[in-house]
Amino acid sequence: MKWKYRLNNMFDENSKDFLIQYLIQKPEEIESLIKIMKVEEKTAWRAAWVLDHLNQNKPLLLKPHLKEINTILKATEYNGVRRSLLKILITNPCAKNDDGDLLDLCFQWIASPSVPIAIRAHSMQFIVNLLPAYPELKNEFQLSLETAIHDESKGVSGKARRILSSL
Repeated sequence: MKWKYRLNNMFDENSKDFLIQYLIQKPEEIESLIKIMKVEEKTAWRAAWVLDHLNQNKPLLLKPHLKEINTILKATEYNGVRRSLLKILITNPCAKNDDGDLLDLCFQWIASPSVPIAIRAHSMQFIVNLLPAYPELKNEFQLSLETAIHDESKGVSGKARRILSSL
């Protein structure tokens, strides 16, 4: 498939659904989308977005690619890619030895007002999901959340409040 063309000419839900069904039938094509995420922002974001939706339908198809998704997430500067890949990793946690650097990045993203709200909120959820494996981080995470409660963004402060009340 001519992925760049397809991704840059997605105009409706039917296009996305067609691509997801195509990937379900031909999972070997997932690697092509992963390669695209390493290039220009518009196409990279769309590739990540399609993979996020594929993950919502068939999460097992992305299991063999989680390490590379983790690597791309840590390296990308594109916020659209970060948002979609964080959502994938929230539902497919990495092995304990793979998530330390990403955990640090998530703490940084939560604390940075210049990072988009969705990435900050997904970062909070990523850390919540890792707390059972890293119980020693609970106090540091609570401090991060208490700071985030005072954020100007209602989305960030609301998410921080909900998580704090559940800890």
